[in-house]
Formats: sequence, C-alpha cells, structure tokens
Amino acid sequence: MPKEDLFEFEPLADDKVKDDDLFSLDDFSSAPEITEKQISLEKESSFPADEKIHLKQPKRTSANFEPDMEMILITAQSSMIIEAMKLFSQHDFKSKNTSIFAEAVKGIDLYIKLLQRNPENFHKIMSMLSGDPDCMDVQKISFNLYKNIYGEFPDSDSQRLKSFEILRDKVQTGYYKSLISSSLINIKKFYLLTGSLDSIKINQMLTSNPDLLKKEIDCYSRHIAIARELIKSGDYEINKGMKGREINVFIIKASQLLSYYFSKIGDTERSNIYQRLNDNFRKYFIMK
Repeated sequence: MPKEDLFEFEPLADDKVKDDDLFSLDDFSSAPEITEKQISLEKESSFPADEKIHLKQPKRTSANFEPDMEMILITAQSSMIIEAMKLFSQHDFKSKNTSIFAEAVKGIDLYIKLLQRNPENFHKIMSMLSGDPDCMDVQKISFNLYKNIYGEFPDSDSQRLKSFEILRDKVQTGYYKSLISSSLINIKKFYLLTGSLDSIKINQMLTSNPDLLKKEIDCYSRHIAIARELIKSGDYEINKGMKGREINVFIIKASQLLSYYFSKIGDTERSNIYQRLNDNFRKYFIMK
C-alpha cells in the first residue's frame, strides 16, 4: 500500500463549491464570465452643406477622439474594478476570477496613466463622469485606502496618484492569489491519486510534446516566484482560515515537478535549486 503523502491535494473551493459557496455573500451575485469587449465610436451625422458657404469642415484627428475614448474605457473598466474589490473583500480568489482581477488591474492603470499624463484632462473627465456610480466608487475606494495609511484624504494630484497605486497593488495581489489557485488545480494532472509524481506521463510528454511541457514548466516557475513574493509580503492566505496552506502546497508540488523536469533534460543546476526549495518547504512547511 503506497505511503500517504503528507502534502496530498485537498479539494480547493474551485473543486467542491458551487457559485453560492462560502465565499459568496447574499448581497453579491456571482461574477459573470468575462469576454473581450469591442468598443467602437459612432460616426458623426452628416449635415447638408450650406448652399452659399462651401467651407470644408476640419477632419477629426486622434487628438479629438482621445478624450472620448478615455471616457469610454474608464467607464467600461470601472465596473470591473468594483467587481474585483467585491471579490477581494469576500476573500474570493478562485481560479475562475483571474480574468476579473486582470481586467481590474488594467482599469486602474487607465486612471494612473491619465492622471500622470494630463492631470487637467483627468479632472475634466472625472467631472464629466460624476454621474457614473462606478467611477465615483473607484475614486472613493482608492481615497479611503490612502486615508487608512496616511490618516488623511489625498489632496494633491501626486497624492491621488499614490491612492490609485495603492488600489492597484491590492487588486494585483488578488490577481496573483487567483493565479496560484489556477495553477494548484492545473498541476494535479502531473500527479497520481497517491500524491506521487506521475513520471510516466511527464516522460511521455517530453517525447511527444516537449514544447507544450516547457511552456507549462515556465508558467509554474513564474508562479513559484509570485508565491514566494506573496509569502514575503505577509499577505498570502488564499482560502480564509487556511493560513497560507495552499501556497505552501503549491510550492512543494511545483518545485518537485520542476526538479524532476530539469533533471530529465540534463539541467542539473536548476534541478538542484528546485530540489533544495522543495526540501526547505517540506521540512518547515513555512508559515509566518
């Protein structure tokens, strides 16, 4: 009978809980699946030319379209930012929410770039969007986050910029946690039900589809780096109450896979690096 793996996979929230799981609150609906939005501007209506005046109307340039496009993009992305913050407050970092966090980060970047590039235009657009509740809520959330750290609301443009950067860091953390959740589910295909590495499957992939396997290995390598950064930051709990167990299990499983992979392709140095990482995390099962 195979020895029980101390680090065998336990069901994640993604595996065993439906949309109305313990992460969902009654006053929030489950996040919709995100599809890429295509945004277009309507063409200007053509007016009949005056019979006596034959002046040519100046063509609209990219400079004319830019403020309009920025308003459309900010309006569209603001709802994603609010949705991401709802998920963050619910401690909901399931893999299905990765795209929501990713779009939210892009949306906050729009606020940051606009304020950095043209503060006057930023204030003009925010004034025009004062009736949009999502846009106003994004500012309110970012300003409150700033106040929680510095004891006062941002007053200058540089302080407002800092408040959006604080918001971005928080949403980025949610995105990283969601990535780890996704990888922890995906990496199970390289393991047997006993918890042991499926070396036969890995060897077959090395022969039949080495490029695909390399892409997955590169992905796990990046996610290990992200997981270690989250541990250093002190904010690395994915499932509430688990005290970071998921991240530790992911690092153990991923480093074991990577050590085996690099040993098979003859990269002894990197194989040893990941083996040491695996040994350290297995020995101490790091919990801050």
